[in-house]
Amino acid sequence: MYQLTQLADDRHHEWLAHAQAQRPAQRALALARATRRGERAGRRLHRAARQARRLRGQLQAQTARDR
Repeated sequence: MYQLTQLADDRHHEWLAHAQAQRPAQRALALARATRRGERAGRRLHRAARQARRLRGQLQAQTARDR
């Protein structure tokens, strides 16, 4: 999970750096796109973590019942 988080963070920083290098008008648009991408990535990460916790709980409950 940490590797995915690091990858998403690195990509977000790359997009921000690219946005900073653009001309002012283009920079504002690119920065807004990079911000939205970062927010979506964060939501996906939280959704994946929540699903992993749910599945881990189900697996532990199943394992406990099987014992």
